[in-house]
Amino acid sequence: MRRLLLAPLALCALGACTSDDRPAADEPACKEAISGRVTLVAEDLMWDTDCLQAPAGALTIVLDNQDDGVNHDVHLPDAPGSPSTDLIEGPATIELEVTLDPGTYQYVCDIHPNMVGTLTVGSTSSG
Repeated sequence: MRRLLLAPLALCALGACTSDDRPAADEPACKEAISGRVTLVAEDLMWDTDCLQAPAGALTIVLDNQDDGVNHDVHLPDAPGSPSTDLIEGPATIELEVTLDPGTYQYVCDIHPNMVGTLTVGSTSSG
């Protein structure tokens, strides 16, 4: 019984327990819009990032569907007017042009609900 109680303590001492909420080293950072454009890649039924950042105002989201023979779209259900692209069969690209106020918006592929992320729109320009 004593060994069972010591095992978790030993793991914590070796660094397995942590209260650090930082993302893992292999977790992608937020992808930032540059000059009002950002590319979101769909590959292997996943987005290349679950975090986009952009300044307020006009934004073009380029959907780069790299999944051969698979349909994807990008939809901002929380944004005014619920803008989305048409479904496109990959490989192909399509653009979604929106104008957004500061805030946080979800983006999703409508037919693959596991493909979801967050677009954070700030009030300052990022390039």
